[in-house]
Amino acid sequence: MYSHAHSGQRISAIAFTSDPGDLDSDAHRSILVSTRATIDALENLSKVEGRSAQAPVTTVCSVGPYEERRPCSHDALARPSVVTAHPSRPRIQIHVSRTIYSLALGVSLAVAAAASAQTETKPVWPDEGPMKWKPRPTSRDITANDLRTRLYGFADDSMQGRRIGEPGNYKGTEYIAREFKRFGLKPAGENGTYFQNLPYGPMHFDSAASKLIVAGTALRTKTDWIPVIPSATNGINTKADIQNVQTVFAGRWGDTASALDPAEFKGKIAVFIATPASAGLTSGRGGGGAGAAADSTAGGRGSRVPRCDSVPNKFGAEAAAAVEAQQRADSAAGRTRGNRAGVAIRDHRAERAGAVGILLVALDSAPRNTVNQIFNTRNGMQVVPGTEAPAAAAITRSAAATIFAKPVDQLTVGTTGQPVSASWSYDWEMSKTPARNVIAILPGSDPARASEYVLVGAHNDHVGINATVFDHDSIRAVNTITRPQGNNDPVCRPTAEQQHKIDSIIARARSIRPPRRDSIMNGADDDGSGTVILLEIAEKFASEKPARSIIFVSHEGEESGLLGSKWFTDHPTIPLTSIVAAHNMDMEAKGRVDQVKFGGPSSIQTLGSRRLSREFGDIIDSVNASRYPEVMAIDKTWDVTANPMNRFCRSDQVNYVLHDIPVTYFSTGYAQDYHQVTDEPQYADYDHMARIGRFIHDVMWAVANRKDKPAIAGPDPSYPACRR
Repeated sequence: MYSHAHSGQRISAIAFTSDPGDLDSDAHRSILVSTRATIDALENLSKVEGRSAQAPVTTVCSVGPYEERRPCSHDALARPSVVTAHPSRPRIQIHVSRTIYSLALGVSLAVAAAASAQTETKPVWPDEGPMKWKPRPTSRDITANDLRTRLYGFADDSMQGRRIGEPGNYKGTEYIAREFKRFGLKPAGENGTYFQNLPYGPMHFDSAASKLIVAGTALRTKTDWIPVIPSATNGINTKADIQNVQTVFAGRWGDTASALDPAEFKGKIAVFIATPASAGLTSGRGGGGAGAAADSTAGGRGSRVPRCDSVPNKFGAEAAAAVEAQQRADSAAGRTRGNRAGVAIRDHRAERAGAVGILLVALDSAPRNTVNQIFNTRNGMQVVPGTEAPAAAAITRSAAATIFAKPVDQLTVGTTGQPVSASWSYDWEMSKTPARNVIAILPGSDPARASEYVLVGAHNDHVGINATVFDHDSIRAVNTITRPQGNNDPVCRPTAEQQHKIDSIIARARSIRPPRRDSIMNGADDDGSGTVILLEIAEKFASEKPARSIIFVSHEGEESGLLGSKWFTDHPTIPLTSIVAAHNMDMEAKGRVDQVKFGGPSSIQTLGSRRLSREFGDIIDSVNASRYPEVMAIDKTWDVTANPMNRFCRSDQVNYVLHDIPVTYFSTGYAQDYHQVTDEPQYADYDHMARIGRFIHDVMWAVANRKDKPAIAGPDPSYPACRR
């Protein structure tokens, strides 16, 4: 997935062992690197994965499983010389401790190709199926083999991780639409199609045309100032065209207790003191991009990976809730520094006072990657600012002192400064491979109820191709032992006992097959599994006649902030009030007893079924009780008011709850492959997935055919609200 740089070179493969003698051949030993190097790589990876701003990557294959049925080989797609990070993405470094084993570079492609050509004799992992699956016709029944046929194609390497707005995702949505059409379902997107396009695509500032001038002197971009990236959250304008406008000091950004007098600020530029976080210049999930986070660990500065035995155990809902409760108590008592970075603030005072521009004195301590990448292209939803929205830029204290002829700490609100001219534009265009929801309807058979809908959805996107290349089995060994919930768990340094287990797993893997370079986030579980179950449920319903209509929604952009479900609920293609119940499926491919707390072959986690409609939850339980011998073991431990790990608020059900639509979130839970390169179709439990598909179909059938729709009792105030 990612291309790692070490001393200016790329690493062609990464593997680990404590004893090179455990390996069978010199060819294998020549591409080993220590577990320490892998942990360093994972540490940096964990800082940038899940980022909200994505850039395009080099297309690695034009052949897909839904075209010529000849998927590209994993080795060819993941080879560093082919998969290349876009220049706008941060370069991640591996910092290898030279006291722990050795790093060998310069492995010839001939050796790697010969190793890749070897045939596996047996699986390495207990949950591992075949690497490839020959497609076969699907049937009207929801079966394990149907799911295999679908998921091995949908999560194939040639789909390139299905990142929103990229060719792999576009190809996946084409496949979903073709299947809906094959089933005979009615298009329910836009303009008589199955598609609902999202206004998503590349956007950037033009560095050559971006100018900020104080009293006739141009400030230096990325040194004295940068434009602030507009977003729906901050309400900043996408364009600045300001000529010789007076500046006025406005105090501290976010100090809403102090009003601004329109007589002083109307038509002026308001200058605030701000922190980088409150100005939106720091990063994080849903924040200002990946750059700052990568910068915070560059060279190992200010960061130390903890030992695994010092990391609190958050395996299972009860344990996670207990840890988070203790963390809140420690923070309240001042026993921990916690995360004091804060979040971006939307301060309306300047806009309400009539200011035409905003300058935020926050650049001095902004992360350097944020500053350096400000003119890079990033992908996102089109920003449509209000007609009176001001433009904004961040400046240094030195620039502010130039404007006011004194340090900002000596200013009072209302102090006037030098006139400023500003010009820049944040230009957006639609992606060449549009991001889109895929929507279809099976009309109901009862004229009295056909105008009401039972909805089922899953998200079709994942997170693309990484900028780092890992050895597949080594990463899975480390995560299986130290990160049982994948990216939900922090990177940590193994104990001696854990290290021994990791080494043993890797040694066994090397006795079976050579290292495999991996750089593609296939998203088989997340959420290829929900997508293919959605298709199986649709094919099943297409042969039936439910009383109410069924609407199938393949959501786009869940990984980038629940974008598709928000767009659909904000711009519905059917009246939202006609949806009587919704079912969201996200990650249905795991759930083994050794992977998930309370897991097992019939386990299913449900969240939210009684938040708006207590009756909806009763229907689910009643249907399950009547399904002997295929009764599901419903785990409701995550559906509690503590909302451990913010679980309920992290998938598409949120946007239905916000529109008062009863919804249940179905999942088998987090496992070691969550948001990792190892989330591949050979590790899915297809029999388990088929049981889940049949169960959700039966719940939907009951809702579609009962006389009355589930009664809405209103939000349960004991549960935290999810805000998007």
